[in-house]
Amino acid sequence: MSVFPIINCREIAPVREFYERVFGGELSYRFPEEGEPVYLTLQIGTGQVAIGRGTEPALYGETPLPATGHAVDLCLYVPDLDAAIEKAGGDGLVTPPADMPWGERVAYLRDPAGTMLLVIQEQG
Repeated sequence: MSVFPIINCREIAPVREFYERVFGGELSYRFPEEGEPVYLTLQIGTGQVAIGRGTEPALYGETPLPATGHAVDLCLYVPDLDAAIEKAGGDGLVTPPADMPWGERVAYLRDPAGTMLLVIQEQG
């Protein structure tokens, strides 16, 4: 069993570029295969994140609301938090990296769709 989030957004290209640049995301699926995608999946480490154009009704009949606020935090573990923040180049930085009392180093970013990302440096 596995779980992965789908980020609904108005424009796929800037969200895709952000996850590829900052987290090393690699395309593993896209639909349609030709032309402008309406959905794609990126492999990030051992996990996946999907990006979909959330501007039309989904199969359940409602139009997804692309992130405009803060409903869900995506948590991403990275081997080097400072390197990830550097790759972001200031794009979406909400809180700079900080050491937490429970032993993790964390920062918050927002992706181009507005999704809040809790980025944590892997321990060990």
